[in-house]
Amino acid sequence: MNHSVHALDSFFYSSMGVYAFETQCAMLAEIGYNGITVAAWGGTPLTDLTLLPQVPERHGLKVEGLYLVLHEGRNDHLLRNIVETVEGVELIELAVQTSVNGEAAILRFIESLLPIVERRGLRIALYPHLHHVTQTTSQVVQICEHFNHLRLGASFNAYHWYASQEGQLEKRLQMMKPWLMQVVTSGSALSQLGWGGVATMEPVDRGEMDNFAVIDALNRVGYTGSIGVLGWDYGGDIYLKLQRCLATLRDIDRRLQVHPTWAALR
Repeated sequence: MNHSVHALDSFFYSSMGVYAFETQCAMLAEIGYNGITVAAWGGTPLTDLTLLPQVPERHGLKVEGLYLVLHEGRNDHLLRNIVETVEGVELIELAVQTSVNGEAAILRFIESLLPIVERRGLRIALYPHLHHVTQTTSQVVQICEHFNHLRLGASFNAYHWYASQEGQLEKRLQMMKPWLMQVVTSGSALSQLGWGGVATMEPVDRGEMDNFAVIDALNRVGYTGSIGVLGWDYGGDIYLKLQRCLATLRDIDRRLQVHPTWAALR
């Protein structure tokens, strides 16, 4: 199938600075992306979140998600306030980086968000992230199973799955299938020179991770949503890298339609 494709706003961060949000959206729209995910990190966003409701009309893009990072015991109130007030987005992607009070407190925080997202018509997708408290797909699935709530699910990030060396791609995706709300990918190679001293983060046509096989596996578990493109301090001409990523993902969709058996790996 032809997936919608969005980019994470971190694609526009580099050691030289950060592109203005209006420029990010205009650039993505001109290249042909369908949406953007915006990060508010630990509760202090680089982007003015009041701009989000204007994005569809001004740029023809969907705000696919708002990415938040929980430092339990430190920024709980800030994140809860964002979930209570943000407009123009329907999906919250939540990573849990650190905790002062442990697993029970993390679960209490997530539980405290559920009445809010019910009332506001939002969803929460737990985000597995290398070097975080919730690092693996198995960990976020366990939390989803614990609550078994229709508005709580999981995000699959192919980079973090690959960098964490979980392996067993199809098994992991089958476990996530009842909860899968969002997908993100990039190119990557295992290397101490990469992010966190573990794996590089590259445009989707680079590295050792096979995005042809990843997208095929997602198709086979029935994922029909948007595919996000992950970037972090890429530098150089971001526009050209965005073009390459979109062209690669569009070509993967084309090849899988024409040759549906090619991507099966032993």
